[in-house]
Amino acid sequence: MTAPRDGDPPPPPALPSRFYESPPVIVGGMIVWAVAAGIALCTGFLTGSGPGEVFWTCIAGLGVGLFGALVFTAQRAAARRGDRSAQRGVEPD
Repeated sequence: MTAPRDGDPPPPPALPSRFYESPPVIVGGMIVWAVAAGIALCTGFLTGSGPGEVFWTCIAGLGVGLFGALVFTAQRAAARRGDRSAQRGVEPD
């Protein structure tokens, strides 16, 4: 980063860590998919048709969330170990 010249506005302050933490977003998304799956399952059985496409779509979304959580956890562990192949920026300051 270069030093600000006279007349340039100061650089913006850094964002607080809560704005770029991924685990709450991942877990929140998984909770939303699980609630949607429960609603789809209940409404499917209420109409007598059983679990339908919406339910299985929600289950797939939950599975993708689980996979993403596993990948994120593995990357964070690799960053903590100091692996050269680990992504940078996943470890909180």
